[in-house]
Amino acid sequence: YSRDEMISSVDKGIFAVSFGGGQVDITSGKFVFNCTEAYEINNGKIGSPIKGATLIGDGPSILKEVSLVGNDMKLDPGIGTCGKAGQGVPVGVAQPSILINKMTVGGTKL
Repeated sequence: YSRDEMISSVDKGIFAVSFGGGQVDITSGKFVFNCTEAYEINNGKIGSPIKGATLIGDGPSILKEVSLVGNDMKLDPGIGTCGKAGQGVPVGVAQPSILINKMTVGGTKL
């Protein structure tokens, strides 16, 4: 699916474009990710920006909620660092757009 096809299939939702931090509990799969860019989706169209959107959930449950996978696989050009106990390692990420049916989201409408 193209990103536009995925967005047009959503009545009400959030389009999370980029992320700037978060945490993952590797033993339970629970996560919190902060969106640095996100927008409302209303009736299949991108709407107002959302400030401070936070995505909350756990990996196994969210994987069950994936309903569409995009055909736009690409590597994020940024390099981040993951760390624990004072040690860091460079990390990168690549994935296509995905449509998740439901998840917990926090934030403020602009």
